Amino acid sequence: MENLKYAQDYIRANSSVMSGFNMFINGHAPITFGDGFNDAYERIQGYEYAEKMARENAIAFTHVFGCKKSGCYPFQYGGFFVCNSCGGKGVDKDWWKIKVEKDGNEYCCHGLDFKNLQESDNYAFGKTFDEAIYNYGELMKLKG
Repeated sequence: MENLKYAQDYIRANSSVMSGFNMFINGHAPITFGDGFNDAYERIQGYEYAEKMARENAIAFTHVFGCKKSGCYPFQYGGFFVCNSCGGKGVDKDWWKIKVEKDGNEYCCHGLDFKNLQESDNYAFGKTFDEAIYNYGELMKLKG
């Protein structure tokens, strides 16, 4: 099974850039406040670089999928994901850790324990990077 890799595995940069990179990998929105404009700007740079790497180089990352209930969108609170809409806490799932790879003229989104198309059932295709992620989320929500 593949594991998430973090900024120190891919880049050499200051701590703010690396922090932003890791925020993307962990599925968190970039924090844009704190120790001044430069710090926030550097975190955004790291976040956007990680997103670019996920889109182009197929690095693994965490994508926050909604709950089964329509309109729920979890956010991090106290070290885990919670959902105000449905009241759930610890709603994140292992299948939120994904990798999206180009496959011919489409994209394939799959979980990190994916082996191949014949042995695995945790994958979905899409014409775009984002469509593959969406299709994967819908499939996995159906599975429970």
